[in-house]
Amino acid sequence: MAKRSLLLHYHLFKNAGSSVDRLLRESFGSAWVNFDKDLPGQKISPAEMQEFIEAHPDIRAVSSHQIMPPVPVGDFDITPLVFLRDPIDRVKSAYLFEWQKQLNLAEPKGSLQEYIREKLLPGKGTVIANFQVSRLSNQRYDEIRPMPGVHDLDRLAAAQQFIRKLPFFGLVERFDESIALLASVTSEKFPEIECKIYRENSSRAEDVSINGRYNQFRKEIGEELFHEVVYRNHLDLQLYSYALGLFDIRCEQLEKQSASVRQIIAKSA
Repeated sequence: MAKRSLLLHYHLFKNAGSSVDRLLRESFGSAWVNFDKDLPGQKISPAEMQEFIEAHPDIRAVSSHQIMPPVPVGDFDITPLVFLRDPIDRVKSAYLFEWQKQLNLAEPKGSLQEYIREKLLPGKGTVIANFQVSRLSNQRYDEIRPMPGVHDLDRLAAAQQFIRKLPFFGLVERFDESIALLASVTSEKFPEIECKIYRENSSRAEDVSINGRYNQFRKEIGEELFHEVVYRNHLDLQLYSYALGLFDIRCEQLEKQSASVRQIIAKSA
């Protein structure tokens, strides 16, 4: 008997996760579910996700803010969905969500500088400091606590290896291309999926280039704090640069495949 196929969405905070969830909800209806623990800071191990999937035989897609690598294994076949984002550009979106939208305020409760300084204090977590490497570098199946004594470069290498082995990952800054790649990867196993473009919880103007947003961000917070943000995201910046190279290769491969299909159709017409 063929294994059950599922999509598992690693819903990283402020990485277009709500847009991906909308796509899954529209495609799968009640066969798509969220699985997160009660407290926002908690994490879900692959072993816990495996147990959840096995206890819900009718689901086709799962989204979780808290799931950690590696990919769960069992009597099912998982296609992971992961979106990465430029870590510096991501900071402003996190600020607007946490200090305005989440609080239902007309304006943020404080300045962007104040938000960054608070979030970078010791003990405040990694929400704007190497967040993506922190969430994608776990290598233990039944454990979610960081391994003691692991060097930063080893954590970066683990996150790079994780995304390299994925059949699909997307980039927020190239969302439309990402959805095209998603369609090519999922069409056979998930014929019901409708890979449409949704933009949920978007708090930024889409007509401003990434360089333009960088310049605005730098001007708003000042040089000293900007360099601190860059320093505190040095692992995420390396991960994102690595992902950009992989993404370009996969887009080129998809374009070649599409061209071949168009040629076959033209010859058979």
